[in-house]
Amino acid sequence: MSLRRAPARVGINAQKLSTRQSYHAAGSSRYVYSLLRELRAIEPTESIVAYLGDVDPPSDLAPTERFTPRRATWPTFRPSVRIAWEQLVLPRWLHHDRVTLLHGPVNALPVAWRGPSVVTILDLTFMLLPEAFNRANRLYLRWMVAFAAARADRIIAISEATRRDVIARLRVPPERIQRIYCGVEREFRPIEDGHDLRGLREKWGLGEGFILYLGTIEPRKNLIRLIDAYAELRRRKATDRTLVLAGGRGWGDEMIVRRAHEAGVDEHVRFVGFVPEHEMPLWYNAADLFVYPSEYEGFGLPPLEALACGTPVVASNRSSLPEVVGEAGVLVDPTDTAAMADAMQRVLEDERLQSRLSKAGPEQARPFTWRRMAEETLGVYRAVSERA
Repeated sequence: MSLRRAPARVGINAQKLSTRQSYHAAGSSRYVYSLLRELRAIEPTESIVAYLGDVDPPSDLAPTERFTPRRATWPTFRPSVRIAWEQLVLPRWLHHDRVTLLHGPVNALPVAWRGPSVVTILDLTFMLLPEAFNRANRLYLRWMVAFAAARADRIIAISEATRRDVIARLRVPPERIQRIYCGVEREFRPIEDGHDLRGLREKWGLGEGFILYLGTIEPRKNLIRLIDAYAELRRRKATDRTLVLAGGRGWGDEMIVRRAHEAGVDEHVRFVGFVPEHEMPLWYNAADLFVYPSEYEGFGLPPLEALACGTPVVASNRSSLPEVVGEAGVLVDPTDTAAMADAMQRVLEDERLQSRLSKAGPEQARPFTWRRMAEETLGVYRAVSERA
C-alpha cells in the first residue's frame, strides 16, 4: 500500500511585482501579479507562499487558508538589493516556511536552493540585443539565466519564439521547457461609449485621434525608428495626428526624446508618462492606430491588449509578435523605416482595412487568458512535484 503524497508547498519569488508608478510596473511585474492573483483564486490543493518586495499587496493578494504573502523588509525595488535578497535571504525563508517547490517567475533562482524548482524565462533580450543594456546588467543576466536554466527541473517560456531561443541559446533539451502564453485582462475590450474617449483626447489636446505606442520608453523598443517613420508620414502629409509615446521611462530614454527633436517632429510627439493599468483600455480605445515596432519581445502584452480593445495594430514581424498578433494586425520589418511608414499610412487611409482589423482583434485576443496561464503553470508544479 503506497502512501499518498502531501500537496506541494510552493514558494514564488515575487520580488518583481511592483506597485510603483514607473516602468518597474511593466511586463514582468504584471506577469507575476497575474500569476499570483489567479493561483489564489483557483484555490488549489497546494499551498502558495508569495515572497513580495517591500510593497503593500493589493486586496486580491490578501492571505487565505492556502495563500500566504510575505514581505521583504529590504528595499528590493533596487536591482542590487533585490539580487542580494534573493541570494542571501530567500533561501533561509524557504527553509523556514517548509517550501517543497520554488518558482522563479523572472529568469532567476537562488544559488543556495537545492530543492525542486521551476523558472520562467520571459525573454533573452540581453543576449539578442546586448547593446540595449549596460555591461554589468547584461553580464549578470546572462550568467543568471544560464544558471537557472541548467538548475531548474522545468522551464516555462512565455511564447514559442522564446522557447526556441532558450533551446538554441542555452542548449536546453526541448522536453524540459514548456510554452505557456500570457493573458489579457477582461477590462481590455472595445468601449462603445464615446464620451470618455473624447474626454481623454480633450484632456491631452489630441484632437480627433492619435497614433499610440504604449510600453517602456527605451531604445530597445525600436522607438527611434518609429519616430523616423512618423516623421516620414508627416513629410508625405499622410497624417496630422499626434504620435503618443505612453509609458514609464527606462534606460536610455533621453535618446528617444532627442530623436524627436532631430527629426523635426518634437511638437507632434507627446510623452504622456506612465499609464496605470486601469487607464490603459481608455488609451487603446481612443487611439486610431497602435504601433509596436519592437525588434524583440518575449511575448508582447501591449499589442495583445490593443487587439482586445479592437484598435488596429501595426507590429514588428520579429520574435513572438507574429504569435500574438496573428492575422489580426499588420506585421512589418522593424528595421525598415519606410515599410513601417507605409504600413501605418495604409491602415490610417483604408477604412475597410480598419474595420476588418477592429473586428479581428478581439477574436485573436480571446484565447489568451491569465486563468489559463495559471492553470497550465499549476500543471507544471504538479508534474515536477510528482517526480521529486
